[in-house]
Amino acid sequence: MARLMKKNGEYVLKDIQLSQANDMYLELEPDNAFEVSVRFMDKRRITERQRRFIFALCNEIAYYMGEDAEWVRMLVQNYNAKLRNIDVESLSTTDMTYANGLIDTIINFMIEKEIPFSKKLIDDYGYTFDERQTYSMCLKRVCVVCGSRAEIHHVDSVGMGNNRNKISHVGKRALPLCREHHTECHTIGNAKFIEKYHLTPITIDKKMEYFIKKKKLRFFKEDLENGND
Repeated sequence: MARLMKKNGEYVLKDIQLSQANDMYLELEPDNAFEVSVRFMDKRRITERQRRFIFALCNEIAYYMGEDAEWVRMLVQNYNAKLRNIDVESLSTTDMTYANGLIDTIINFMIEKEIPFSKKLIDDYGYTFDERQTYSMCLKRVCVVCGSRAEIHHVDSVGMGNNRNKISHVGKRALPLCREHHTECHTIGNAKFIEKYHLTPITIDKKMEYFIKKKKLRFFKEDLENGND
């Protein structure tokens, strides 16, 4: 098995097994090189906490869909494997990297399919939504704290008295918050609120600005170029 090390600021691969022909190819010219894929081997085993969280999330999906929980676990694991181009691994013996990736995939799936989150479940396992997930929750109008119906809260103020449909929102930060948490945020202030709930505000782009102003989606050139049509 090859080993990856770092020496003098550069990454070095050692103990690589090459065929004689490939070895000669590298010997002939100093500039010859192969492109290689590196897969990190995480020696940290999945924790019981991670495993319970995965099972609990799958139970939430199963309850919402009216399906068997074991079937849902099989479904999301196969979906995760296809998405990440990896093999399905046993939840009793896999590593922490696989478990974290699977948890993110399940959360993304629930956001996309608008499957309700249990706030207690998210709180109990200390899960923090990343910026991409928060962006999706803005578009779905889902509160990033409790999963209730949300409105868009501007972390960076658009200015008192300004017409929100005329000024630019691009570059400002925002969060999707329900009325209750929106009020709490205004009461205690953005900094304390974000720290309290471990939130990651999004940065408003042209697509999100259009959504905020028009209450509907529009695809821009960047979306089409990235295959988001």
